[in-house]
Amino acid sequence: DMGLHVSMMAGLWARSKIFLGCGCASLLWYDNIGYVHTVRGQSMKPTLNPGPTRALLRERVWVSKLPHTPQRGDIVVFRSPKHGQRLAMKRVSGVEGDVVRPSKTGKTGGEASVVVKPGHVWVEADNHETAGRDSNEYGQLHVKMIVGRVTWLVWPWERIQDMRRTEAPVRTWESGGIEEG
Repeated sequence: DMGLHVSMMAGLWARSKIFLGCGCASLLWYDNIGYVHTVRGQSMKPTLNPGPTRALLRERVWVSKLPHTPQRGDIVVFRSPKHGQRLAMKRVSGVEGDVVRPSKTGKTGGEASVVVKPGHVWVEADNHETAGRDSNEYGQLHVKMIVGRVTWLVWPWERIQDMRRTEAPVRTWESGGIEEG
């Protein structure tokens, strides 16, 4: 029966348009607004993942992709300079013009201080006991490597909070810190 066939095709086409429309909207949202990111590892402890990091217990954060100039204290997600498309998460501890005293010797060659270049930031892990990869290892991070800023902790429910107002843990060593530039 030709009428039934046409009717079925029309219904299928209508559902396909909805599915395609939702897919396009999701991609636009992810590319321009933000997404939920799973926190892996202990490098941002105690701020994020303070407990065990087994898959179901890992914390999730909202990463805003809206335009934002990085500020000291922001937690950012960025493309790792060492591993291409792999994403990393660290706190901005120095912005353009700041004089930063690295917490570890690495890419800085043991220099006592580094001036953050225009268009760059200095990022470090909150947990200085881990061997987390940060600016101490790969140097200053170009702001174009930043994918987004962590704005909310969204999982687990009992820890939901605005991450834009968090502060880095106080350092326990003498060599780290920032001097205003």
